[in-house]
Amino acid sequence: MSSLGALDQATAVAERAAELAGEDWDVLAGPDAVAGVEAVVAARSFLDAALLRGIARVEATDAVRGLGWATVKDFLTHLTGGHKGSGGGLVRAVEQLRDLPEVQTALETGRVTLPQARAIAAKVHTLPRVPQFRTAVAGAMLDLVDTHGHDASDLQTAFSDVVRELDPDSAIVDAEKEKAKAERAAHHARHLSFAEDGHGGVRLKGYGTVEDAERIKATLHPLAAPVTTEPGACGGVSRRPGEAMFDENGVATSAPCLTPECGHDGRDPRQAGARLWDALVDACDRLAATDELPRDHGSKPRVVVLIDQDSLKQQVIDAGLARNGHTPTGARFSASAVRRMACDAEIIPSVLGAEGQVLDVGRAQRLVTAAIWMALVVRDRHCAFPGCTRMPLACDAHHVVHWADGGATSLDNLVMLCRHHHVLVHQTPWAVHIDPDTRQPVWTPPPRHTLDSLRGRATYRPARPRAA
Repeated sequence: MSSLGALDQATAVAERAAELAGEDWDVLAGPDAVAGVEAVVAARSFLDAALLRGIARVEATDAVRGLGWATVKDFLTHLTGGHKGSGGGLVRAVEQLRDLPEVQTALETGRVTLPQARAIAAKVHTLPRVPQFRTAVAGAMLDLVDTHGHDASDLQTAFSDVVRELDPDSAIVDAEKEKAKAERAAHHARHLSFAEDGHGGVRLKGYGTVEDAERIKATLHPLAAPVTTEPGACGGVSRRPGEAMFDENGVATSAPCLTPECGHDGRDPRQAGARLWDALVDACDRLAATDELPRDHGSKPRVVVLIDQDSLKQQVIDAGLARNGHTPTGARFSASAVRRMACDAEIIPSVLGAEGQVLDVGRAQRLVTAAIWMALVVRDRHCAFPGCTRMPLACDAHHVVHWADGGATSLDNLVMLCRHHHVLVHQTPWAVHIDPDTRQPVWTPPPRHTLDSLRGRATYRPARPRAA
């Protein structure tokens, strides 16, 4: 199929899919609806395969840089509207499947779905770099889909059994020569991510080398040691089975302390996993208290939590009217949690800036002050370019109207940009202005060609303006 033919096919499929989405599915009988859903899922699998082929070509041509995107994964995250980092997962799937042509073919022929293909590829790429062995494991996992209908979770669970069956003596997996290669592969695949569960918690997901893990454990384990005290130091009183709640003097024999699972016997009630988590937080707190961390535009890195004054007051919390606090990165805390954090924190009472902190130095100086930078972090949260989420530490303060052209160094003339997008804004037609009503940056992309019926060329979907 020619390049033009592939593009025509893609746009035609999009048009037909739009028609299908608008059909009246309510007229279908139950069995017909089931058949329709099965057909849509089959079509989506083929489209997923085509998407990966297209992503591979986008990477090879580096076309998105000309559109102002720092990486293909940033572009894909924006284009799909997925969770932050989801574009990176698609790029990683392309890279992994490139080394597993049998799995790639299985995806393109409808033998497996994209979740199944990604589960196989991700697991196989943790194996030593022995092509024949990797191919055999991938083939065995494909057979599990054919014979047992394994889904992505089943495939991940069955992976270890497949490896043991094909390498019963661990001659390949444990070979010293391959271990070194596997360690290098593990180093290149290292990552750490945080995913909120929507219920006030967060899950950590990561991968790295055994060497790095040992260094981390060597630091955390001393901090995770059980903390013992004298019996009753927690404020509670141990009560033996059958003992009354109060003694003859009216003194409570039950446990008034608030620590769950506490036996009031001086032993640390925390499980090993809880102690290790606390040790990680403790280690970060200790590091933040030193002068070792890089400075963030004149100020020490810190957690910034925004909340209105009324919600911070205890009486509003008691009345159930308090709003949640949130960080510039989007994490949310209950008002009670913010009050707890505020016990050991700097509180800046203001709309943006505290008394004595100037957020507009006009033409007096070009560089932003620490107070202006903090206000910029509060407003923009991260790089303000559409689709980019690089953290403030990797960003610059960009003057919307250049200082040399008479622009002031003030919050209403500044926007936070990572280095790549800072350079891009100065070298391309991308334009930004601060909305006078919302006081948020609003972006205007370069002009794009719009062709009737999408014939002959693909159109570029303009970046969505940042929400206020």
